[in-house]
Amino acid sequence: MVLAVINLIDFLGDIPEWKRYHTVDEIHEKIDNIAKEYPGKIKYIDLGKSTKGESIECLKVGDGKYNALIHGFPNSEEPIGGNLLLYLARRLAEEKDIREELDYNWYLIGCSDPDGARLNEGFQLGPHTPLNFSRNYYRTPTRLTPEWCFPFRFGPLDLNNPVPETRALMKLMDQIEFHFISSLHMMKWGGITYQVPHSCPELYAPLWNSARKFNIFLRKRPAPTVAPGVSKAYYLTVARGYLRQWASGNENIEPINGCYIYEYGQMLNPHLFMMIPECCLWYDPRMWDDTPTNKPLGDSLQYAYNVTTKTESFMLGIWERALPNLKSNNPFKVMIAEMMKPLQIRYTNVSNPPLSFNENVHTRNATVAEKIAVEGRELSFRMTHLGGLKRVFDKELKHNSNSKIEKLRDEVQDKLIEYDRRLHADYDVTINPIRNNVGACISAILNSAIYAKNRQP
Repeated sequence: MVLAVINLIDFLGDIPEWKRYHTVDEIHEKIDNIAKEYPGKIKYIDLGKSTKGESIECLKVGDGKYNALIHGFPNSEEPIGGNLLLYLARRLAEEKDIREELDYNWYLIGCSDPDGARLNEGFQLGPHTPLNFSRNYYRTPTRLTPEWCFPFRFGPLDLNNPVPETRALMKLMDQIEFHFISSLHMMKWGGITYQVPHSCPELYAPLWNSARKFNIFLRKRPAPTVAPGVSKAYYLTVARGYLRQWASGNENIEPINGCYIYEYGQMLNPHLFMMIPECCLWYDPRMWDDTPTNKPLGDSLQYAYNVTTKTESFMLGIWERALPNLKSNNPFKVMIAEMMKPLQIRYTNVSNPPLSFNENVHTRNATVAEKIAVEGRELSFRMTHLGGLKRVFDKELKHNSNSKIEKLRDEVQDKLIEYDRRLHADYDVTINPIRNNVGACISAILNSAIYAKNRQP
């Protein structure tokens, strides 16, 4: 697989040194401006309205044989898509040779969940610290997330209640046969992981080089990978997982609300390929170090498990004490209620069972990178949940004065600060530059698009 005309170094050589992420209003404004700036090269498409009436907008660039759909904010707290897709649209419009070599129509949606994205703008504007991220944290519940609510009907599943944001994506997918799709996800802690639906050896080297060009390391994970930094994304086929369990007679199946965007797209084109470049907000420079430690990886996994269980126990206790006093309805309350539900009823997700590690993984010595990745990830991740719970109480107190809620809010705030201090005491928390993440992701997207078109019949 060779990009005969495309020189990615030149194509991605002028990526801005952004200091912050674009807000929803800025994305709307920039989409309008760029469509007017490149008439005949960029087409503006209105995909409809969000749940709250926000416009969901798309830019089409190119006039090729193949079709690609890329969307930003697949989860509402993951802001890289606005910066990335607006830059990519401009560069594709400017570079005729690249457009022709790629031979694609590019459908670029800067923000597929504007309602949720607006609730995270306190982080998008900065500072880009774990504490500020947590204090401004909102994640649209899975049952309302655009790329998780596509219609699916087979056997016991008859799911057909897509949210307006999903219908916006369907407006394109039902009319156009797509050959490549990418969702611009972000993790919190590490380098970059490329998620793919199946083994694709000829794509691995281009993906690795995409990270290397922008000084980003491949994220170290104890979970099985198909290649270093490349994971098979089982969550892309959640509806199929449900059906496998149902067919085997398993009755303890976690309900799902729709199929994933990849499953829906494959029903329309069985040869559809998806690649998710999952970059991270922060890292510790020691994550570059693959030197073995004298501690087994099982110790780090146990540490992470302890942080998880202690945080969940703390949050569940706070939540149950708060519920009788929570009078107002708000999106943060809905989010935390969804988070607490599995802790309260203790069901098991068997449609996509949780990953477990074999004994060899536990007993082998962890590398420096693995130890930092596993342990630091858990602290930073649980901080976000604490921040979301605090926002429930902040919102309640804006409408209803309540000393009990105020006390609970302060308990959560203290726990959040405690975790942040632990994170900074144990790790050198370093921000991954937006420019580097954007460059690594675009390079991976372009190479994956070439791979996708080469596998079409």
